[in-house]
Amino acid sequence: MRTATTGQPALVLNRAADGGRVAYLAADLDRCFARYRLPDHGDLLANLVRWADGDARPLIVEGSGLLDCHLYRQPGRLIVHLVNLTAAGYIPVDQLVETGPYRVHLRLPDGTAQVTVQSLVRGEPIDTAVIDGWAQWTVPSILDHEVFVVAEIS
Repeated sequence: MRTATTGQPALVLNRAADGGRVAYLAADLDRCFARYRLPDHGDLLANLVRWADGDARPLIVEGSGLLDCHLYRQPGRLIVHLVNLTAAGYIPVDQLVETGPYRVHLRLPDGTAQVTVQSLVRGEPIDTAVIDGWAQWTVPSILDHEVFVVAEIS
């Protein structure tokens, strides 16, 4: 910052009367993170999202590397799609960088006691534990992407 003290807030956090949370960040850290990949920018953005959602996150993926994580709901199943972006942004991308392992935590619909998890890329079932309403499994590595189908056992 060129000026040490401006009197302008860089971050404003607020809670609405209905319990909702709002974060206003006066800087364009999302663009800076996309351009320069500075870990502090990514950590700040991730922590703001975590604060804003409270404990409502349905999917948590822990591990090293940069993943794009998507969760889809289809009748009778959930789909988890993980895309390895670790080498993305470095043009040209002439090789993929394998990352992992990852620990996946998926919040299950209420009343779900057991699930099966099938890896579509590896083509194999995944050992899964259900603990306190969360399905949990380990992904040894991801080269480009991985897709998991999570189905309830009746």
